[in-house]
Amino acid sequence: AFLHISVDASGSMGGDKWRNTQTSVAAIAKACSMINNVDLVISYRSTQTSGSSRYGRGGKTYPLMLIAYDSRVDKIGKIKNLFHLLRPSGTTPEGLCFEAVMKEIEVGSNDKDSYFLNFSDGMPMFQNDDINYNWDTAINHTAKMVKEIRNRGVKVLSYFISSRYDSRDEKGTFTKMYGSDAEFIDVTSVLPVAKTMNKKFLQK
Repeated sequence: AFLHISVDASGSMGGDKWRNTQTSVAAIAKACSMINNVDLVISYRSTQTSGSSRYGRGGKTYPLMLIAYDSRVDKIGKIKNLFHLLRPSGTTPEGLCFEAVMKEIEVGSNDKDSYFLNFSDGMPMFQNDDINYNWDTAINHTAKMVKEIRNRGVKVLSYFISSRYDSRDEKGTFTKMYGSDAEFIDVTSVLPVAKTMNKKFLQK
């Protein structure tokens, strides 16, 4: 099997959301490392400002995709040694990053099951001098990219990382992007995460 985990690393994921998500991702990675014939890739998506001063002035902002771990070339110790240095910042160019990482996701086949797990806290948004990626434009494009991932024979599972301040509109937007693959669970609890993953893994 092939498993790609994509994590929203925007600023709104800070605090408990980030710590709990990172704990879940690390636990999944450790479990995969103990199973034969399972390849795991972990990516983070955010934005970066290039050519800026020390204080972020004068630069141009771009979407950012970081392939942080690939079990085919990395040892599990990389997660323990380096992942605690990762910090969320920037905005959420959700569908743009999915489009960029599409080629990194192995196509599902009779010989290999392929899965795409997403951790996110909702609304996609990104803007610079060249693009205004917000509201319906971003939502519809993200939904289109998720559909393309599915069309490649990849099973999708998307976790909404919630807080007490989340609105119904945010959850509705998340469902519009991910459809029946959207899961609204407490990411701090391992059991619900394991149950939904097992359900997806058992689908044929």
